[in-house]
Amino acid sequence: MTAVQPDAQTTERTDDTILRLLTEALARKLGEAGIPAAGIGEETDLLDLGVIDSQGLLDVILEVEESGGRTFDPLRIDFETGITLGKLAGAFA
Repeated sequence: MTAVQPDAQTTERTDDTILRLLTEALARKLGEAGIPAAGIGEETDLLDLGVIDSQGLLDVILEVEESGGRTFDPLRIDFETGITLGKLAGAFA
């Protein structure tokens, strides 16, 4: 039996969904700290914001896993080079 591979369009839609969910979760987290999420893009280093620490990052990842139905794979991201929305989205399998 051969596994069906998702086509590029389906994968792109799923990646867009994960990025949207990450953005929404981050906006809520920033809102709780009284910081506007405007201007936060895919390449913004999230830890440099000064509001997202390791626990906050874990909260965002778990929220996206739950609502997005995809699993975060920490082996797909290099935490030493900075954590951005784009890198996080790419680490969801």
